Amino acid sequence: MRKWGVPLCLFVTTLFTFCRLSAEPFPDVVLLLKGASKGDVSSQFMLGLAYEFGRGVAPDFAKAAHWYRKAAASGNPGAQMHLGNLYAQGRGVARDQTAALKWYLRAAVEGDSAAQTNLGCMYFNGEGGLPQDYVEAARWFTRAAAQHNPFAQANLATLYAEGRGLPRDPDKAASLYLEAANQGNLYSQVRLAWMYEHGVGRPQDLDQALKWDRNAAQHGYPAALNNLGYLYQHGLGMQRDFPQAARLYCEAAGSRLPEAQHNWSLIRSKISGLPEDCGEAARWLAKAAQEPGNAGESIEAGPQLPAGSSVTSGALVSEKN
Repeated sequence: MRKWGVPLCLFVTTLFTFCRLSAEPFPDVVLLLKGASKGDVSSQFMLGLAYEFGRGVAPDFAKAAHWYRKAAASGNPGAQMHLGNLYAQGRGVARDQTAALKWYLRAAVEGDSAAQTNLGCMYFNGEGGLPQDYVEAARWFTRAAAQHNPFAQANLATLYAEGRGLPRDPDKAASLYLEAANQGNLYSQVRLAWMYEHGVGRPQDLDQALKWDRNAAQHGYPAALNNLGYLYQHGLGMQRDFPQAARLYCEAAGSRLPEAQHNWSLIRSKISGLPEDCGEAARWLAKAAQEPGNAGESIEAGPQLPAGSSVTSGALVSEKN
C-alpha cells in the first residue's frame, strides 16, 4: 500500500472537446468562412474549431487563434476557453500564461465548465501570476463539477481526499471519483479502484477495485496496468497469476511509470533469461512457472498519478493539452 501523494491537477484538454466533436459531421467550411467574414460569432467559433482540430480543413493553430480571438472579443465563452488553451500551450500564438488566465477567467465567469476547471488548476498551481490558492481552486472546481465536468469532479475529489482548500472528506472524494469514473475519466477510475482496495471512503471491495482497474487498463492507462498487475501478483480479488502480473508491469513500465519500472526491474533482477517483450515474457513465465522470491517488494501506484495527455506540470486534472 502506498500513501496518497501530492494531487495531480487535470486540465480539461482539447482532447475532451475533440471527443465531443468526433461524432458530428464535418462542417461546411466555405459556409463558415462566409458567415465568419460577415461577423457571425458562432461561425467564427466553429471555424476556429475546424482549424484547431482539422475538421474539413488542414489543422492550422494560427488560423484557429485568429478566429477564436474574433469570437472571444464578442463574448463567446467557448472561443474564450479555446483561445486560453492555445495561449497556455503556445499553439499558433506565443505561450503566455497571463493571456491564458485572462481568457479562462472571462469564459469561467460566463459559466464555461472547461474554463472553470482550468482556472481552478491555475489557482491550484499558482500560474499566470496568480498566488497558489487551494480555496479558490476548490471554488472553481465546485462550479464546474456542478455541471458534471469529469475533470472538475476528479480535481474536487482530490482536494477532498487531500484536505486542500476543503475539509478532508474521503466519502465525498469517492463519490466524486465515481461520478467522473462513470463518465470514462481514467484518472478517477484508478483512484476509485485504490479507494475500494484499501477501504478509504468506501467499504473495502476487491471486486470493485478489480473492475475499475481493469476498465482503465483496457485503455492502456499506466497506473491501472501497474495496479492490476499488483492485484494479479498478490491474488487480491482473484486467483494469483504471476505471468499476467509481469506482462502488465512490463506494459506500464514502457510508459515510464516509476512504480511499474520498479516492479518490472524487480522481476528481471530475480529471473534470468526473461524476454524484453511483454507478451513473450508472460508466455515464458507461464511455461517456467517462476516467481520472484520476495513478492512483497512490489508496489502500487498510489494516488500521485500521471494523467496522460490531461496532465500539467504541477499537480491536478485540466482541459488544456
